[in-house]
Amino acid sequence: ISVQSECPIGLIGDDIEASAKKMREELEIDVIPVRCEGFRGVSQSLGHHIANDAIRDHVLGKGTLPDAGPYDVAIIGDYNIGGDAWASRKIIEEMGLRVVSMWSGDGQLETMKVTHLSKLNLIHCYRSMNYIARHMEEAYGIPWMEYNFFGPTKIEASIRAIAARFDATIQANAEKVITKHRAEMDAVIAKYRPRLDGKSVMLYVGGLRPRHVIGAYEDLGM
Repeated sequence: ISVQSECPIGLIGDDIEASAKKMREELEIDVIPVRCEGFRGVSQSLGHHIANDAIRDHVLGKGTLPDAGPYDVAIIGDYNIGGDAWASRKIIEEMGLRVVSMWSGDGQLETMKVTHLSKLNLIHCYRSMNYIARHMEEAYGIPWMEYNFFGPTKIEASIRAIAARFDATIQANAEKVITKHRAEMDAVIAKYRPRLDGKSVMLYVGGLRPRHVIGAYEDLGM
């Protein structure tokens, strides 16, 4: 259970931390307080930090991974709004890596608890999750990197960049994945680029990863 304070709670002064502690003991399950009235900060930026703090203090490091291995990774900052977390996971696991934790789209509390045991944190939304990634690097020594799985050019570059963090086996698998999907991607480009080549795009920032999709438009000649 997460107990999230909204604006009236901040005005009234309810002690959600004490309530969460009491109910955690009574129910014998995780009850996590998140004090973030009005989301806080410019463009909710402080709200992201506060939510990450709640995960840091109440979730991270609380789980175990008996079969931990050298290819364990975590996907962080993917909210699965358009099913993109599923697509990311599919590609990463095709490379031979194992996704042990996902935040927060399609995520589970029990797997989030073992994120501190991953060998690499993969960040798909840098703006909201760079804060917690830096914390895990400092506290647990886990390196992290951004990736971009929008558009063929960015997908291939990201696959190779991720693979470069691992051994020759993963790097060879990465090339196989690229080869496997290239024909399908080329067919999409061939179909749509003649109709879109040379057209201009205006991006409204603040939506679902507008920065990430620039490469995909460029692949279409826009």
